[in-house]
This record gives sequence, structure tokens and C-alpha cells, in this order.
Amino acid sequence: MNKIRKDIHKRLISLGEDISEKSISKIERTERPQQSLIKTDEVYFDFSKQRINRKSLDYLLTIPDLVKLRENLNRLFKGQIANPTENRTVSHTVYREKNPLDEFSLVSSERQKIKNFLDQTFSKRNYKNLICLCIGGSRLGPEILSEFQTNNEEINIYFCSSYDLLELKAALTKCDQKDTIFFVLSKSFETQEIIKNLNHAKLWLQENPAHDFEDRFYGVSADSSLMSSHGIKKENQFEILDSLGGRYSLWSSMSLPAFVNSGFESYLSLLEGAKLADEHVRSSPWESNISVLMALLSIWNVNSLNINNHGIFTYNYRIRSLAKYIAQLSMESNGKSINHKSIESPFFTSPLVWGGYGVESQHSTFQWLMQGKTFSSCDFIGVNDGLEESYDSQEMLLSQVIAMTHGENNSKKPFKSVRGNNPCSIFQLNSLNLKSLGFLLALYEHKVFIEALILGIDPFDQWGVQLGKKLVEKSKKQDNFLIKYFPSEIHPGS
Repeated sequence: MNKIRKDIHKRLISLGEDISEKSISKIERTERPQQSLIKTDEVYFDFSKQRINRKSLDYLLTIPDLVKLRENLNRLFKGQIANPTENRTVSHTVYREKNPLDEFSLVSSERQKIKNFLDQTFSKRNYKNLICLCIGGSRLGPEILSEFQTNNEEINIYFCSSYDLLELKAALTKCDQKDTIFFVLSKSFETQEIIKNLNHAKLWLQENPAHDFEDRFYGVSADSSLMSSHGIKKENQFEILDSLGGRYSLWSSMSLPAFVNSGFESYLSLLEGAKLADEHVRSSPWESNISVLMALLSIWNVNSLNINNHGIFTYNYRIRSLAKYIAQLSMESNGKSINHKSIESPFFTSPLVWGGYGVESQHSTFQWLMQGKTFSSCDFIGVNDGLEESYDSQEMLLSQVIAMTHGENNSKKPFKSVRGNNPCSIFQLNSLNLKSLGFLLALYEHKVFIEALILGIDPFDQWGVQLGKKLVEKSKKQDNFLIKYFPSEIHPGS
């Protein structure tokens, strides 16, 4: 299989050389792929502003069959794809099924528990504040869902993970102990940052003995015993499958806090949108399969056009943090180069993924995009739901894409030129609802999986993160490591 990948890589380099001197505007006029707009009920995907011609796209569309993508997608949707370095299967698509198989019965029982909590337990109590102690995927997923739904909500939701506790302390100053509860969101329930914040929250509640901390703490984890050992009683525990990765966990009870103001039906709408994306990716031909095209274009831009970074820019305030979520999903999954068989990928793998809220980025990073010497590929994500409040933002998005791709040359005053030629894709949500958001998020998940399959790497582990933590602990345990490696002026407390 690696010979096939080497052949693909060699061909991509050759095709890239053929197109390296061509501009997007010229390709658009003469060699534009016949179909560059994919329409679904939830999302439109437009890749007409990518720097790719018909010949190159035709070749890209042969790659999925070379790596047996259809077979691997079928295994993914059955929960049969393995995470070989951790000896477990992968189950995030199972969480979108209405009736999961018996072997995933925990998904059904936890879904009922989420419903009971949102419909009964939580609604009967007069809490005003919910503080989530979480980090990484356990934070980014619930946080974007919470921001997406914010609209003068009854319950204030805070997300805290800072190791210096300043984030948590700032939240606590806004809360009263009598009307505050905590959700501790951690797959392993061993993450240092979360445990440190949890212990501080316990101390805060103990300042008033009238408030029993056991009634104020809920946990979400794959390890029930560790939740118990940290004082979270069984009836306040929500358990996820050990096979559910943290960055894929927003489909589970990990996102329960984001729905305390909207209810269980909103949670089901998110799952419904993701399930529709599963069906789209599973059944659509490669040439009209959004996630397949996303993955192929990513590999093309990195390996054929030598573009090593990818910007995500959103043009609706309610999806302002989406870039952070996609960055973690992409780079923690595919930011590696060697698989579990110690085979190195012949490709450059994940680009640097970055970005932000588009209307703010225009006043900062777009200077670099418009006139810097490094090319970037970009996704522009907006909402075109026919409402007047969305019109200006969508028009701004489209005009920025033209500036980014076509540019403008000023031969008399070169410092006023915009280079252009940054390849861009456009995602248009047709409704600003959880169903459309779920569809979009699942598309990105599948893009990451398909990309990893082509690259020949494992997207469901994160040894760089885990080994990095161990190296930090090893360094801290060395005798006099501060003196050995750093000048005394920068030691803690100096």
C-alpha cells in the first residue's frame, strides 16, 4: 500500500509543477472543473476558487478507490475501524445512530440519561450558573455549541481550564454558591488542568458548609471509578465509551451542558444533522462528496502546491470559535507522519490549521494573507439563510474570497498590490440551526478520516500530545533542571 501512496505523491508533485505558474483567475476562465458547487439541504460547498484544473481534479478523484475508501467508510460507520496503537475501535459515528447496535448499548442508556437530566432533574432546580471544567476537545465542542445557541439565556455557562486558575476564579466572582453547579468533562479524568480546577472548585464550595459539594458536581468520563474517587456520586455521572475520542466527543453527554438552556430536542437536532452528513459521505459519488473533495483538495494544496497552512474564517458571530475546534480536530488527528507500523508517510501531512472570526481577522491577519510571501489555503464559512441580518456578512465573505484569490496588481505602486492566488473553498450554511451545524462538523470529521487514509497515518490517537505531557513531567522531576537549562532571572518567583 505504501508503494501506491508513493506513486500518488509522485504524480501529485508532477501535476503541481504543471499548474504552479497558473493563476486562479486564469484557471477559472479556461480550465475550471465542470462541477465545483455541491448542494445539500443543509450546506452548499463551492470550490471554484481552488487553484486546480480539470486534469488534476480528475486524477485526484481516482485516489479514493486506490486506497479502498468505500470499504473503509463502511467499516467506520459500523464501528469497526480500529485505533491500533490503543487497541480499541472508533465509535463517534455510532453516537449519531437512532438505534445503536447492542454492543453500543451504553450510547442508548446515556442518551436517555441526558433526556432525563434536561427534562426533569435540571428543570426542577433553580440554578443560575453552570461551570464546565474541561480542556481540549472536551471544551472546544461544548463551547462552540454553547456560543451557537446563546440568546439571553437563563443559565450562565462558563468554561474553565487554565492551569493558573485565573479563568475559574474570574467565573466564581460572578457566581453565588447556592445557585451554581459544576460539570467536570474529561474522558480520562486524569488531566492535570482539570483536576487542579476541580480541587479549587471544591474548596470554594466548602467555604459555605450548607452547600453539599456532592450535589453540585456532575462528571462525564469513560472512567466511572475515577469519577467516584474524586467525589462525584454515581447518580451524577455520565459515562462515554472508551472508544470515543475526546475531539470527537461532542456527540455524547460531553456536550450536555451546552443544552441546559435549549433542551433535549436541540441535542437531537445536532445528531440528526451529523447523521445526514454520514449518509452523504457514505453514499455520494466521489465527485459530489463534500468530505472527499475537502480531503483531496487539502492533500493537493499541501503536496502539489507546497502550501503548508490552512485558514478557517467564519462570517457569523454564532460560529465565531469554529476555527479553534477544526484546528484541534485536524492537527491532533493528522499532525503526525509515522503510523503504528513505523511506516513514514511519503506525503506532507496536516498543514498548520488556524483562523478566526472573519470580520476581526480582516483587521489583522488578512494583511499577511493579502501581501505576505507565503500562500495559504482557506475555508470561508458563512450563513445564507435568506434573512436580512445575514446578508451583509455573506456579501463580505464573498468579496473577501475574490480579494484573496484574484488579487489586484498595481504596477505603478507595487506596495498597493494584492497578490491573490490563495486557494479558497466556501461553505454556506443554509439555516442557522443545530441540524446544519451538526452536518458541517461531521463533514470536517470525515474529511480528517479520509485525509488520514490517503496519507497512511492513524487519525485516532495522539501520541505527540501524550508523550509531550510525559516529557514535561520528566523534565520537572530532574534535579536542578531549572538551574541546568535556564538563567536564574526567569525561574519561578525570581
